[in-house]
Amino acid sequence: MKNKMKNYFKLCNVLFLSIIFLSLASCTHNETTIKVNVNPFRVHRGDTVKIEVELSKTNKTVQAVLLKPTIGNSELLLEKVQGKPGVYKAEVILDNDSQDGLYAIHVWTGAQENPSAIGKATFLLGKMVVDFCYPSTFDTINHDEEITNYLQDFSETGGNCLIAHGLIGKTAHFPSKICKSDLETGSPKDIIEAILRNGDEKGYPVLLSVSWDLTRDIHSKDRMESIKSIMDELYEIYNHHPSLVGFYTYLEGSGTYFAPFMREFSDNVKKLNPGLLSGCAPYNDDPMLAGYLGIIESLDIIIYQGQVMASYRPDNRQKYPIRRVKDFCSLGVGAKQLQNKIALTHVELFGYLENRISPDHSTTSYENIYSQILSAATVTENDGISFFTYNSNIHRNIKKFPELEQSRKAVIDGMKAFDLIHDKISKNPNNLTFYFPHSDWVIERWSNCFLPALDAFRTLGISVDILPYVPCLSENYPYWPNHANNSVMPRLLKDKKVIILPDISGFKRTDSDWIEKFVKEGGAVIAFGQQIPMARASSYERKELFGVEEGEPKNHSTLIVKKTIGKRVSEGKQYPLPHFSLPLWKTENTKVVATFEDGSPAIVVNKYGNGTVATFLMDATTAAEQFPGLVRDVIDYTMATCDISLLVDILGANENVNIAVAKTESGFRVAVVNLNPQAMEITLNALNVSKNSNCEWYDLISEKSIKNSKDNTSLKLQIPETDYICVEFFSIDYIKQ
Repeated sequence: MKNKMKNYFKLCNVLFLSIIFLSLASCTHNETTIKVNVNPFRVHRGDTVKIEVELSKTNKTVQAVLLKPTIGNSELLLEKVQGKPGVYKAEVILDNDSQDGLYAIHVWTGAQENPSAIGKATFLLGKMVVDFCYPSTFDTINHDEEITNYLQDFSETGGNCLIAHGLIGKTAHFPSKICKSDLETGSPKDIIEAILRNGDEKGYPVLLSVSWDLTRDIHSKDRMESIKSIMDELYEIYNHHPSLVGFYTYLEGSGTYFAPFMREFSDNVKKLNPGLLSGCAPYNDDPMLAGYLGIIESLDIIIYQGQVMASYRPDNRQKYPIRRVKDFCSLGVGAKQLQNKIALTHVELFGYLENRISPDHSTTSYENIYSQILSAATVTENDGISFFTYNSNIHRNIKKFPELEQSRKAVIDGMKAFDLIHDKISKNPNNLTFYFPHSDWVIERWSNCFLPALDAFRTLGISVDILPYVPCLSENYPYWPNHANNSVMPRLLKDKKVIILPDISGFKRTDSDWIEKFVKEGGAVIAFGQQIPMARASSYERKELFGVEEGEPKNHSTLIVKKTIGKRVSEGKQYPLPHFSLPLWKTENTKVVATFEDGSPAIVVNKYGNGTVATFLMDATTAAEQFPGLVRDVIDYTMATCDISLLVDILGANENVNIAVAKTESGFRVAVVNLNPQAMEITLNALNVSKNSNCEWYDLISEKSIKNSKDNTSLKLQIPETDYICVEFFSIDYIKQ
């Protein structure tokens, strides 16, 4: 009897679950879904964006609006596609007056305030200027007036996008059924609703920042589910707003452990609506994180934090110099290439301890803000900038603290410079690229090897990019990468990238294999000691790829040029060196450019397959400080093997500058940011141009020609302290060629 009863209950359970499953399947089948595609995603003025809307059910009336940055939303006319039931099309033509920023397409069926189905998509014109705004900073009674004033103020900086941050404190700032909240649905005190409503009306796309339920003590193992449920709730409440374009994670990771979290977070965003964007703002303390985030298909926006002002806080006295904004952001931007993500630079408007203007508030000074923005402006291929936070650190307190007028002016002045440098120069990538290889245990490599080498290239006056290791899509963290990412090397060869390796002892198999193949197929590498990278077994032999073999350590005091390979230094030139000990390297079938006083090689150039490897057997700092002209000659010689070259010699620079250079049809443009507390003099020598050429220098800031009576191909300039120059060189003779 007991067995019969058990079987009976089992049968009931099966029938019950079957009914539930069939009901869910029926609901899913009956739901209308809207898919929105845009082509292209990145656009320019003059482009036509093609939009396709596809409804799963063809008997529904569909409507659409287009949210234009800083303007508002307007009806988007959809046209039925003949022969394709449920498919509609539209076009958006971007004229010369179109505003920079993120454009949002919002499609729905049913009532606009309570839609039965929603489709979303975005496309990007120019750059995004993003601010983090906290709902808690707005008055719950006059919030519409306050938000209007804030957006008007923010628009004067070029602002065109918001991240609504800190949505949950002691209580939730929205009518939540999950978190503790004092608000009911439809409450006039709902500030999130007010932010999105103003975003709709005034043209500000908004990402909502999502954390777990901070109103309760939740165990870490349950926090991801809490995050997902709150994200689902926020979307259910606010999905009817055209300005809601995505979700941002409240968490700020700094190691590769952050990658699987972001994959799960971003996947949930796409589950809600494939057209929503997912974003995060990690720290790059571990450079490996940039590469691992770069391959998450569902992650769209990455804001790589400058982390300069933050490094002055009491528990983190790193005291990074402001020039590091470029380094941290460049590392992150270098990882966006694989999936063409939106990568933003980042500026901190707050200050800790000595960087605060006053103990009464946390805002930092004009110099700190202006310098950070200038540093961020020189990051190549960035998609804009974010502030943390204009709303809290400047707009909110400026009436109470008059000294903040200077901080606000720093943002206005800085963004004027940012627009000029970004639009005219830094949106173009550099050919010279530092490569950070895969490593599980040498995180110190970044601070001990890469940062000093990046500063050495500042001293040389040469602009570089940074490329972090990017795994293949099937080997994301935490799995050990056994295979190289096969899409990286062809792109580097196609784009004529010259890889720089600073003081790297060796590679894992994935890196040694592709670098060996990269050089063999025509790529170029420039390596700096004191260590020259070894490879894993069955990859390359160091003496064959780099042309040198390691011996016992020995002290050196002089470098002698043995073979001239450029126009800057002559054969026989000697350079005294600070006494240091290096391995006594030996060469085998390679070109020796310079030796030490004992005849042992100091700089060699080696052919390997169709490619070239130049090796400096000392560190980059020593090379840049002791014989910069020879370094430039070797770099130019190596670049020439890829049919590219340096465009300009920038003389007189030091480690406390940031530089951007871009080639034009008739010459080049250059920006030099002086982050020193005193003025500096630099000389620009145009390369690859005859001294008798008909040339001209042009000041892009004043928009006036620069009269230079002595030598048309050379220009000497003064750069004031904490300021910049931005000039263009063009040759009329070059235009005629």
